[in-house]
Amino acid sequence: MSKLLPLFLLLSICLSGFSFAQKAPNYPVLSMPDSKEKVDSILNIVENNRYDVNRQILYNEAFRLVEKFNYKSAEPLLYNSYGVFKRDMSQYDDAIHYHKIALDLAKSHNNVKEEIKAYNNLGVAYRRVDDYNMALDYLTKAWMLAEKMGDNYSVTIALNSIGNIHVVREDYRAAIYYFKLCMPIAARENNKRGLAINLQNMGECYERMGMMDSAKIYYKRALGFNIIRNDDKGIAICYNSLGNILIREGQIDRGLKLLKKALDINIKLGDQLFIANSYSNLGKAYFLKKDYQMAQQMFDTSLNIANTIRSVVEAKNAYEGLTKTAAAREDWKAAFEYGSLFKELSDSILLKNNQSLRNKEFAYHQEKVEMAQKVDRNKNIIMVGSLILFLLLLITGVLYYLRLRLLERNRSLQRELEIRAQIASDLHDDMGSSLSSIHIFSELLRKSGAGSHDLLSKIEANAKDTLEALDDIIWLVKPSNDKFSNLSTHISEFAIPLFESKNINFEIEFPENIADIPIPMETRRNIFLIIKESVNNLVKYSECTEASIKAWIDNNILRFVVKDNGKGFNPNQETNRNGIKNLRARAKQINADIDINSTPGRGTEIILTINAKDFISVNAAS
Repeated sequence: MSKLLPLFLLLSICLSGFSFAQKAPNYPVLSMPDSKEKVDSILNIVENNRYDVNRQILYNEAFRLVEKFNYKSAEPLLYNSYGVFKRDMSQYDDAIHYHKIALDLAKSHNNVKEEIKAYNNLGVAYRRVDDYNMALDYLTKAWMLAEKMGDNYSVTIALNSIGNIHVVREDYRAAIYYFKLCMPIAARENNKRGLAINLQNMGECYERMGMMDSAKIYYKRALGFNIIRNDDKGIAICYNSLGNILIREGQIDRGLKLLKKALDINIKLGDQLFIANSYSNLGKAYFLKKDYQMAQQMFDTSLNIANTIRSVVEAKNAYEGLTKTAAAREDWKAAFEYGSLFKELSDSILLKNNQSLRNKEFAYHQEKVEMAQKVDRNKNIIMVGSLILFLLLLITGVLYYLRLRLLERNRSLQRELEIRAQIASDLHDDMGSSLSSIHIFSELLRKSGAGSHDLLSKIEANAKDTLEALDDIIWLVKPSNDKFSNLSTHISEFAIPLFESKNINFEIEFPENIADIPIPMETRRNIFLIIKESVNNLVKYSECTEASIKAWIDNNILRFVVKDNGKGFNPNQETNRNGIKNLRARAKQINADIDINSTPGRGTEIILTINAKDFISVNAAS
C-alpha cells in the first residue's frame, strides 16, 4: 500500500486540476454582446483574477472576438496575458511561445508598455526552465527600456527576477543587492505585491546564509503583505519558508503543519513547479523525523513532477534528498546512483550558466555607465561655455582613464576571486564525490566479505582520482607555476605514464620561445583540463599505436594539437557522454576555438586555438 502513495499523490493533483476544469464558474461577461468593449472587460477580469485556473474559457472568447473585430491594439495585451496563464499552469514552452508573439506584436504596434511586459514575462518564463542566460538577456532589456520610459513598476519586476537568478546561483550578496535596489522603487509605486515578493526573497537569502533571525523577520513581513492582499501563492511561499525554519530549529511537527498548508494551496492553484517544491520540502522534514519511507515518497513525487515540467533545479533538489535518504537506509547502491545524478545536474547548471551570466551582467553595467556619462556630458555642453567645457572634458578624460585603470584592476581581482571560488567548488565536488564513493564501496566491502576484488579496485581507483585532483589543484594555485614551461611540464607528467601504460609510441613538443611567458590562472587551468580530457579519451577509446601532443605559437596565436592514429569516431553523432560538450564549454570559457577532426578508421585530431595577444601584451606591459 505504501508504494502506491506517490502515485496517489500525483493522481490527486491531476484530479484536483480536473475538478477545477469541470466546475468552471459562470462568467457574466460572456453574456455581453460581441464588441471590442467585451474584449477589454475580459482582459480586465483575467488580470484581476490571476489565480483563477478556469479562465481558459475567457481567453477562448477573447481570441475569437479579437479576430472577429480585427482588434489589433488588444493583441499584445491578450498574448501577454495568455502567456502568463500558461506559465501559471507550468506549461512553459507554450508560455514562451505566446510571450514572443506578444513581443513581436508590441514592437509592430509601437506599444512600449506591452513590449516591456513581454521582455519581463520571457525572463520569468526562461528562469522557470533554468535557462538563466536567456532569462538575464530578456530581463536586462526590460530593465533598460523600463528605466528609459519611467516605468518603475516594470523596473521592480526585472530587478526582482535578476535577484532570483543570483539566488539559484547561490550568490546571495548579489541577490540582496538587486532586492534592495527594488525595495524603495516598489514602495514609491505602492507596489505591495512587489514589496511582499522582495521581502520573501531577502528572507530566503538570509536563511541560506544561516542568518535565521533576520530571515524570519523578512518572512513574517512578507506574509503580512500577502494576507492583506489575499495572495494565496504568496501565502503558500511564506508558509513553506517559515515551516522550513521551524524544522531547522527542531520544531518539526509545527513546521510540517505549515508545509502541508502550503502544499494544499499550491495544489489548489495548480502551479506544478511550486507543488514539486512543496513535496521536496516535506521530504526534508520527514527525513529529519527519520521517517525515511515517507521522505522517499515525497522526494519521488517531487522528482516525477519536476521531470514532467522539465525543472532541472527541482529535479536536482529531489535527487539530493533521495541520495541522503538512501544513505540513511543504508541502500548504498541507490545512494550512489542518486548521488551521481545529483552531481550531474549540479554540474550542468553551473557549467551552462555561470560564465555567460557574468559576461552579460558586466556588459549591461558597462552600457549603463556609458549612457550615464553621455547624459552628463550633454548637460555640461548646455550649461557651460566652450572654454569651461574644454577644461571639464580634459579633467573628465583624465579621470575616466584613471577610472578605467581602476576598473580593470578590480575586474582582475574579481576574476581571481571567482577562479578561487570555482577551485574551492571543484575541490568540494571532486573530493566529496570520490570520498563518498570510497565510503559506499567500503560499506559494501564490509558487508560482502570474501570475493571483493572488484570493490577493492574501485576503492583504489577513487582514491587515485582524489589524489590526482588534489595534485592538479595544488599545481594550479601555486604562484610559481604560472609560466608556460610549468604548464607543458605538468601536461607531460600527466600524459607520459598513460601512453607508456598502453604501449603507445608518443611525441610531445612544446615551444621554447614562450617558455617564460606567464599564463593567467583561469586560462592555464582550462588548457590543462582540455588536454587532460583529450588524452584520457585517446587512451581509453582510440586503440591507437601512435600519439602526439604538440604546441606552437604564430602571430600571437597559440595552438595545441592532440593527435592519434586510432580507430576514430564520428564527432557529429549524438551520444550520452559529455566529453565533447565539456571540451567545447571549457574552450568557450577562455574565448578559445576547438576543432575536433575525426573519421572512423582514420584517427582523431583535436586542435585548441587561443588568442595569446591579450595576456602576452599584459605581461609585457607589466
